[in-house]
Amino acid sequence: MSLAIPVEARSRGEAVKAFWEYVHQLGPEELPAFVSPARDELDMRAYVLDEPTNLDPEEDD
Repeated sequence: MSLAIPVEARSRGEAVKAFWEYVHQLGPEELPAFVSPARDELDMRAYVLDEPTNLDPEEDD
């Protein structure tokens, strides 16, 4: 699992602090997790909490 968010900061330490503040602020209700089978990364799905979610407003399920 990995988590990446672009952060602008003056130092690496400030970037890490800003990253964690942002993650804590969003929390699991707003921060999607992207899950894919180990051998099929193209089958990636987005989840918010434990429910699948569609993040593309133009795409129907």
